[in-house]
Amino acid sequence: MIFRDKKMCRNMIHLGLILTQAFVPLSESFLLPTETCGHGQRTTCCQAAINDEVQNSIALSENDSQAGKDGYSLLRQPLHKSSWDPNVDPVFEAPSSLKEDGQQQQNNDWWASKTQPKSNPDPSISKKEVSTENPTPRGEVLDLFQRSIDTIDFPYVINALRDECLTLPGKKRAQEALERHADADTKQVDGESGTKLANRPLVATSPDGVSARYNEVQEMQWLLDEFLELGNPSFKNRLNYRVTIGGGNPPPLEGVPFDLDSILEMMEQNNILEGPELLDVWTMMNAFEDLQLWSNGLGKIEAKEFIALPGLLEGIQLNDTLHDLLDEAFDERGRLSSNTFPALGRLREKIKTLKTEILSTLDSLVNMPSIRSKLELDSGGPLFSEISNGGGRLVIPMEPRYASQFGIVHDSSRSGKTVYVEPSEIISPTNELRQTEAELRSEEARVWRYLTDQVWSNRNDLKDAAEAVGQLDLTLARCLLGAKIGGVIPEVGNDGIISLQNAKHPVLLLRKIDNVVGSDLDLGANGNKGLVLTGPNSGGKTVILKLLGLVALLARTGIPVPARPASSGYQPRVDYFDPVLADIGDIQSVGSDLSTFSGHLLVCREVLANSGKNALVLMDEVGSGTDPAQGVAIAQSLLEALLETGCRVAITTHYMALKQLAASDDRFSVAGMQFVKGRPTYKLLPGTVGESFAISVAERLGLPQSVIARANDLLDSETRQMGDLIRDLEDQKALIDERVEELEKKQNEMKAIEQRMKEEQDKLERKMLTARRDEAKKFAKKLEEKEAILEDVLKKLKSDPSKKLLAKSWDDIRFVKRDAISDAENVPSVLRAKKVAKETLQEAQAELVPIAEMRQRPELKEGDELIICKIGPLFQRQAIVEKILGRRVQVKVSGVTMAMKLSDVALKPTVSTFTPSVKKPSRGKKLSKAAEKALKSEMKKPQGAASIDPSKPKQGILIRTESNTVDVRGCNFEEAKDLVRTKISKAIMNQRRTIFVLHGHGTGGVLKTKLRQWFKAEKKLVKQWGAAEQSDGGDAFTRLELG
Repeated sequence: MIFRDKKMCRNMIHLGLILTQAFVPLSESFLLPTETCGHGQRTTCCQAAINDEVQNSIALSENDSQAGKDGYSLLRQPLHKSSWDPNVDPVFEAPSSLKEDGQQQQNNDWWASKTQPKSNPDPSISKKEVSTENPTPRGEVLDLFQRSIDTIDFPYVINALRDECLTLPGKKRAQEALERHADADTKQVDGESGTKLANRPLVATSPDGVSARYNEVQEMQWLLDEFLELGNPSFKNRLNYRVTIGGGNPPPLEGVPFDLDSILEMMEQNNILEGPELLDVWTMMNAFEDLQLWSNGLGKIEAKEFIALPGLLEGIQLNDTLHDLLDEAFDERGRLSSNTFPALGRLREKIKTLKTEILSTLDSLVNMPSIRSKLELDSGGPLFSEISNGGGRLVIPMEPRYASQFGIVHDSSRSGKTVYVEPSEIISPTNELRQTEAELRSEEARVWRYLTDQVWSNRNDLKDAAEAVGQLDLTLARCLLGAKIGGVIPEVGNDGIISLQNAKHPVLLLRKIDNVVGSDLDLGANGNKGLVLTGPNSGGKTVILKLLGLVALLARTGIPVPARPASSGYQPRVDYFDPVLADIGDIQSVGSDLSTFSGHLLVCREVLANSGKNALVLMDEVGSGTDPAQGVAIAQSLLEALLETGCRVAITTHYMALKQLAASDDRFSVAGMQFVKGRPTYKLLPGTVGESFAISVAERLGLPQSVIARANDLLDSETRQMGDLIRDLEDQKALIDERVEELEKKQNEMKAIEQRMKEEQDKLERKMLTARRDEAKKFAKKLEEKEAILEDVLKKLKSDPSKKLLAKSWDDIRFVKRDAISDAENVPSVLRAKKVAKETLQEAQAELVPIAEMRQRPELKEGDELIICKIGPLFQRQAIVEKILGRRVQVKVSGVTMAMKLSDVALKPTVSTFTPSVKKPSRGKKLSKAAEKALKSEMKKPQGAASIDPSKPKQGILIRTESNTVDVRGCNFEEAKDLVRTKISKAIMNQRRTIFVLHGHGTGGVLKTKLRQWFKAEKKLVKQWGAAEQSDGGDAFTRLELG
């Protein structure tokens, strides 16, 4: 652009200065070199015009501009190191709109709002047309559903449920139940799986929906039970940390609010999502992934089958591409990542280079002597400052006379002695810097819009996932709220039945009222379609009425009901009721010309219009507020009409005619509130008619005694007698109930004592088992030591089989044997067994009185049976008398004849208290001479006097005794073989050559046959074998002659 006229140049330069100080820096078209002017002089008209305008601007600044703080002006500010530090990237705000021209549209909207005339709306006119006509009873519009849930205090329970929720979607679902009850005209349908489940309402609209909610609560209770053994399940979260499932650990919901609605609302208003919102979406997606991993972990639990909870989370279907994009979109400082978006990285690097170049150039300039001499430094201010309103131009202080030689003047001091000049050397780099920053701003805006668009494209999946989390959160809240009120999961049906024992009002429990009284509720079973509640005023009838409605709505909401848990013969049950309609309290209105009675009739009209098969109708003081006779007639007619619709009805009344409905109509049952000693107990007594006790209530509430006495006088005698009789019955029943409660308490205490005794017994048995194991380990260790000694002896014998060493080895073996026997006998269990055996022996000895010690000695004759009472190997053997030898007697024992003292034999007891170890010997069989000799030798040998000669093996006792018999009954073949081998080894060590094996006959004689086949094949150990003699037990024993 070339200006041919000086005046035109001056005008354009003036315009440039205005733009410089107000909006943007002068473009290079106003900073042309001298040769581009066209006038051919070094000091051109353009430069002259600049100088003129500089002087004018200085004058203007002195008169019009106001100095800023610390000597700075409104245009010129201290140099911000953060904005000029090459190592700090510029930070821009995200664009405000998804549209590219969003800022321009915003400016247009602002301009339109300023130019268009404002309308002045009349504040007296509401946005909604409101009818000014007073409603009449006939035309009254009544929100019966909302009135019903309000009067039975259901919102209090829902608020408590909402407080237990951890996430915003869960709280939102609970709030929706308050704002628009599920019984409204437009009903949502319970989903069955996946996304439908995620969007289902809080209150179930079908029996299957109730069952589904309770199944989810049951599985959640398993996870929250610290003592339920699930096998220590766990899962690895997205960070690869192992997290325990169950054992009291809830699902991973804490720490993330899941506030997706506010984010979606921003996008619906065409706003860009900035870093915090995108970070929230990324955090939510991380939580969704952890919940998916948690759900997969539930499917691997074998102790319980988890189906309902994983089904809730099937609605979480995420886009992995979006998740990865958000995961990598930001760097560690929270900025848009230069690695994920390379264009941003290139522009940031270019800005860094330009800043470094500008600062380096400026530093070089001020250090040049030719320029430094022209700087104005007397003011003591900083060397560099920044024109913030001009797009961030760096200036240096100079004397006014030198300013035009170096660049553009942007500002001046108030005194005019100093002007602030942007050197020409940095004008072009600064312009390029600002252009690059604009490109970076634009690129960042494009990335913000791209990220927002990706989130918007996946909004449906994100909404479904958040709703699924809300359903899981509600399940956890139901479980926690149920635990607070002592709730149980009831059986759910579709037959209109409520059967609960010790049911308590949940609102009273949530308010932490002490000693809340429980009552038994029974409605709908055995043809009982209506329940008439009777009793005194302030006795709790209305509380029971509300309790019926609350347990019905608790069940539909999936909250455990506060009642006694299931037991033998009792199962809590609350069927599906829809709708629950209640007429409790008055709706009289002066403005609507409604009396108490007409208000009740209005409700009754709506109840009849909305009742049906699954409805539950609750009516307080039905028929009241008018003439009693007519009120009773209308009430009974209304009740009969309601039952015809198939609904279930519960009412409270003081009318005797309605109390007697149960006697005349099988469809009704009656229950009364307990009243004991002039005071209500608030306990419901099924099957009883409660008296109103109006005079007692009046007396309790403090009416004058004269009024009470006069009221009693006015009662007719029949009514007075009936009241007294009912009062006496109430007191007697209360006494019986108190006794029953005491008995139940004692029974529970007995059961607790039995349980503690059983636990102590189990504990003692475990200790005994542990002690036996410890004994066995100690004994085994000692045996190993003895075995090591024997192995050492065997090695020595193999290396030097001399007679001297053999004799010494034999002594060593005897010592090992003696020590082993001593150790075995000193084992505590063996000592106990020996003690028992000793006591048994003493008892057996006490039964056997030697003949020599008897006061009246019997006359013995040949053939008499005696019992040997001398301690020894023949103890308790039968002996047959052969000959009397004075103080001795010749007897035959097991076929062997011997003489014994009368002090060694006793008469056979008439009733045997012991069992001989050997059967009665056969008279026809005798032992061999060798056996007789061995037996006599054994009898003559003093106990413990035998010595062992290692060079001569013992002949042994040829008759069967306990010491040479091994019992293998009850063993399998391999176990029996091991026992026989052990017995053979012991017999060889004791120089015995005969043992007996007791195997019995068994089923089919299998064990006996296998053992005898083995004896036949085992030539090295068994020299000869055969069935034992009949006197030694016969074929149930096998006699082995060892090799």
